[in-house]
Amino acid sequence: MKLKVHWKWLCWQVLAPLVGPIVISALVIGLWMTGNPDFKPNMKIIADVSPWALAFYTLTLVGSALNELWPKISQHQAIGLGLFIVSLAVTVYASFTVIWRHSGTFVPGESVYYVMLVLLGCAVWLCHQSYSTEH
Repeated sequence: MKLKVHWKWLCWQVLAPLVGPIVISALVIGLWMTGNPDFKPNMKIIADVSPWALAFYTLTLVGSALNELWPKISQHQAIGLGLFIVSLAVTVYASFTVIWRHSGTFVPGESVYYVMLVLLGCAVWLCHQSYSTEH
């Protein structure tokens, strides 16, 4: 079975929410610099997306997919189960970040971002599969 990529869905459901705020922030900073040329932007701040924000976004994406899939979930049980498993994994991992943040010195390292990005990737793939059941 050949996978049909739904580019419009990927752009509006994945790229726009994840990249849009970064692009808008960069544009606003560029405009700000026209009146304050001494301002030095910090790309780490502009492109900062916390693991917490990724968890919320992932759960929102999964929730949207489950809402659309729900009337026919019995026909697509594997996708539905996958979405439930990913949402559970994201919720548990987000709980870890809540506990870790109780330490005043906690700064999420690369491994925290890798886990969240893997979970997000799984969610995007499953949500795309869910969308594909309709289109």
